[in-house]
Amino acid sequence: MKRTILTAGPFSAMILFGGVIFLQAQNQGRDSNSNFYEKSLHYTNKGLEYWYSKANGGLERITGIPFAKLGCDGCHVRTCDTCHVLEVDGKPVYSSDRAKIETACEKCHEIESQALARKNPGDGTADVHFARGMKCMDCHSAREIHGDGTPYDSMQAAGAMDVRCEKCHADLAKCPSSATHKGKLDCSACHVRDIPSCYNCHFDTKVSEKKSVSLPLKNVMFLINHEGKVTPANLHTFVYQNRTMVVFAPSFSHLIMKEGRKCVDCHATALLQEMKTGAFKPVVWEKNELKSASGIIPVLDGFKWNFVFLNYLKGRWMPIEKPAEPLVNYSGFSAPITKEQFARLAKPQSPKP
Repeated sequence: MKRTILTAGPFSAMILFGGVIFLQAQNQGRDSNSNFYEKSLHYTNKGLEYWYSKANGGLERITGIPFAKLGCDGCHVRTCDTCHVLEVDGKPVYSSDRAKIETACEKCHEIESQALARKNPGDGTADVHFARGMKCMDCHSAREIHGDGTPYDSMQAAGAMDVRCEKCHADLAKCPSSATHKGKLDCSACHVRDIPSCYNCHFDTKVSEKKSVSLPLKNVMFLINHEGKVTPANLHTFVYQNRTMVVFAPSFSHLIMKEGRKCVDCHATALLQEMKTGAFKPVVWEKNELKSASGIIPVLDGFKWNFVFLNYLKGRWMPIEKPAEPLVNYSGFSAPITKEQFARLAKPQSPKP
């Protein structure tokens, strides 16, 4: 493969990427508005800050700790070097090719399904795109990576992302499921195999030891409303000084399966009947082990989730007795499933003629 290399001068670096010319001045004390990359989410880390902020209903409501004191600067991509620098003959040069290979993305975005597809592309549970050898930049755009001068609050904000299934799958209108749901169901709701969730993130440990500890939830997928469509979501629950919080957010796991779900996987399930009666428990704590439900779970506003919350003490998880009712947040860019939507999900489907 021909290598594209652009040399970097002492004061500026010009990078040609996808037809977009990115000019970064290297002088000190410049105006922070001097180039569009400095407004991108990769540079500002604003998505995490927006999500955390108490002004937006975030985790700061139970921690009281300002975002600036959390030490999250490691998530910023401050220079072009992070993705583009390449050493040739002992000298640093800039390469657009290096930015397009997976290692540039993997330094910050750990994608488990990508690694699994590499090891065994013939595995029927592998992501269909990774199994075919597709790369991140086959779907994601340079504008998403570099920004466009708009200071988006989150990647979930309208206009922040360019990725759409329709860009490659132009015949989606012919999909029976799309027609049945009248365009109100996101493709990923049927075609994402699983969206792992982060349960019981123990923020006391994060603050005192700068270490993240939590328990994974798999084989369960939540549904939420996002941009006018029912969309998969993940769950994050948090504990800080025995205060608790639950966050639901639209999510995409890069674990796409070719065949979509069947109607019976989502409609009139036993899980939905348990939700109707109030008997549903998404997790239980048994014999010092967290066990979760399995299946599709619509996120209902005001629903009593019966979550188990745990403290992490001396390397062990211990249930919190009588924890306060958790605060609930929908990440600022989504809304719970309505009662009407839930009624349609819970209603048995008429057999097809």
